[in-house]
Amino acid sequence: MPDLPRTQRHLEEGLSSNQWCGYSLTAIHRGISHTLYGGKVTAPHASVCWLSAGKPVVAAGILKVLEEKPELWDLPLAITFPDLAGTPLGNLKLLSVLTHQTGLRFPNLDLSAPRNITLQALAQTSSADCQLTPEQAAYDPRGGWWLLQQWIEHHSNHPWRDYLHKTILEPSGAPGIFFAERNRNAEIPMDERKSDQWVASPLENEFGNLCGSSLDLARFYQTVGSGGVSPETGGKVLQPDSIRKFLQPWRTGIKDMTFLHIVDFGLGLILDSNKYGATTVPYGFGTKSSDKAFGHGGARSSIGFADPEHDLVVALCLIGQVPEPRHQARMRTLIDLLRSELA
Repeated sequence: MPDLPRTQRHLEEGLSSNQWCGYSLTAIHRGISHTLYGGKVTAPHASVCWLSAGKPVVAAGILKVLEEKPELWDLPLAITFPDLAGTPLGNLKLLSVLTHQTGLRFPNLDLSAPRNITLQALAQTSSADCQLTPEQAAYDPRGGWWLLQQWIEHHSNHPWRDYLHKTILEPSGAPGIFFAERNRNAEIPMDERKSDQWVASPLENEFGNLCGSSLDLARFYQTVGSGGVSPETGGKVLQPDSIRKFLQPWRTGIKDMTFLHIVDFGLGLILDSNKYGATTVPYGFGTKSSDKAFGHGGARSSIGFADPEHDLVVALCLIGQVPEPRHQARMRTLIDLLRSELA
């Protein structure tokens, strides 16, 4: 009998009907790991591209730095980035960036450009340019997260990738995860649906994407949900106070102007938002998730989350981006099926 037969059958049917061209899934339920893979993903430990499902790793790195330098929490960004002095972004603090309340979003920012060029582009952008008002809530997939990576590098005195790998990923039991550099991709790159064909996604070469196996990503979320201590390695990643800050509802009941839906946020984490519409909330954790669930999705393709109340961690990547409404429906169906099979 295959592991999770109903979920696997649904995933294989999705391959046959061309809803996706590959999948990688790890669910850790009550301490037991279940891993499924298929299509273009030919091995359980194959590295796939998680896109923004890896953003909480960067947020964890911010909290790690703050454990050593708590005074940085209340400083405006211009203290770290003098190029932003006197600009709307430079006046903001970490909280606004981590909760996507900057009134700015940069969907087309070239993050492979030289650092000074990127900073110049950030400095010259106003809320009006983004069709937003100052400090309005709107998910920003690029600019703010580039700044957070550079912030870590500046204040840790280490390359940000190395710092996150050493202090967050390795002690979480996820040593195989890496943040892609330019021209360095996952073993299984992301594809996108164009008409009836799967073609290389323009995001597969995205600067700073998280890549790795579903098991490794699940272990990271498991560590956060276990109070900052890895059940796999015993490694202590974050202090209890940092975990509380990580998971605290910092932004609640506010409509996100990118998602066009109310979505609650911790620090760089999406929090369970089913109370605003379990069948409509984007990048949710299934219609049966508890109000303690947290995680993050990757653009039209993936999700990683923990639901401590149900002793469940999930990392699920569908190779094959599709339009947003179709993706939300297929992911919700999959997660609900998985939950019912594990119940």
